[in-house]
This record gives sequence, C-alpha cells and structure tokens, in this order.
Amino acid sequence: MDPAPIDKSATIFVAGHRGLVGSAVVRKLKSLCYTNLLLRTHAELDLTSQSSVDAFFASHKPHYVILAAAKVGGIHANNTYPADFITINLQIQTNVISSAFKHNTRKLLFLGSSCIYPKFAPQPIPESALLTGPLEPTNEWYAIAKISGIKMCQAFRIQHSFDAISAMPTNLYGPNDNFHPENSHVLPALLRRFHEAKVNNVEKVIVWGSGMPLREFLHVDDLADAVVFLLENYSDMEHVNVGSGEGGNH
Repeated sequence: MDPAPIDKSATIFVAGHRGLVGSAVVRKLKSLCYTNLLLRTHAELDLTSQSSVDAFFASHKPHYVILAAAKVGGIHANNTYPADFITINLQIQTNVISSAFKHNTRKLLFLGSSCIYPKFAPQPIPESALLTGPLEPTNEWYAIAKISGIKMCQAFRIQHSFDAISAMPTNLYGPNDNFHPENSHVLPALLRRFHEAKVNNVEKVIVWGSGMPLREFLHVDDLADAVVFLLENYSDMEHVNVGSGEGGNH
C-alpha cells in the first residue's frame, strides 16, 4: 500500500492532544499549516467508551487519526495500578482503531512505547526483538496493551487493507510532561527531584535503581517530526522505532 499525499485541509484527529506526545504533534501539524485538526479533551470525549467513540467517528469522519492517547506512568504507577494500565489502554486502542476503520479513516498512526520489548533485548533494540523474550515485570501490563495495539493495526491491515501503522518512541521528555513525584517517568522525576533539592538547599538526592541500566532520551518535538513524516510517507506492516539508535549513558 503506497502512501498518498495529505491535503493540508484534511481532517486529522489527534487523540490525546493535551499530553506530552499529542501536544507536540499538534504543534508540529500547525507549524506545517495543517488547518483542520480535531481535538477533544477527556471531558468532551471519553475514549474508553465504545459508544461515545463510535458516535464521534460517525459524526466527524476524520480522514487521519494519530492515536497518542494512553494511560501512562512510571514504574511506581505501573506496579500500583496494573489493572488500570492494561484495561484502560486496551479500551482506548480497541475503540479508536475499530471506529477509525468502520468510518473509513484513510490512515491511522498508533503510538506505542519502548517497554514493549523484552527485558533483555539486544542494544540498540531492533524492531525484530518484539515478542522474543519475557517483558520487564514492573510494566508488563502497559507493555502488553501496547503490543496488542501494534498487533491490532497489523490485523486490520491484513484482513481489511486498513492503512494502520505503528511508531515506537524511546524515552521522551519535553513540554507538558508529567512531573508527579511518584507516577512520572524517569527524566521528569529526576528533573523534579534536582529542582526541589536546589530550591530547598538539599545536599543530596536519592535516585532509584543501581545506576547500571542504559537509557536513551528523545525530545518530544523530535518525535513529532517523525510522527508527521511517517504519516505522510510510511505505509507497511512493521512498527517503526523512533530514536537515535544509540543507548544513553548510565
């Protein structure tokens, strides 16, 4: 399936537009003069409600969908709320992907997470590492939901020739991140701890972990560049990693 040029006036639904990724994608699309963005807050559209999502798609029939909406959090949040992480994310993905196909969306881009890969995947992680080993136990509920999203996109492509693609970003940071003291990801959590230590004249900061894992970080605006590029240029089965391809420092 060859990618088709996107008209700047095409209707694009950015699900999760107020989050870290969604807000960056909206900034990028606006900078490129895309003029017809469909944006809904959670209060306006509950993506976990199948009937609400279907009614939205039936009414607005977006030409393109960027699925950046998800329940996200760091290790502590994943450990504390595993049922929420698997249930809510599966609901969002199933509702949006199936309604997009049903109401003739031209193309859908699903955003996953690097945690989909096995705990002991080779570094840097290739796309082929997916489903080759056990997941990291602390966030496997979220990972399984995201893997299901990839496979759902592939299944709709195989059975219905629906142009659904998936992108897997590495660890992200940037504007509109979640800086919650316990439920945030590693980089915003570290930024908050160091900032508060500086403000309060604290001599040392305690950081979780052994210090041995490698981390790769990507600014969310760079991800947004990749998202729009893939939307405009990529159409295939395999999910696409988005990152530098190099592990970070300890």
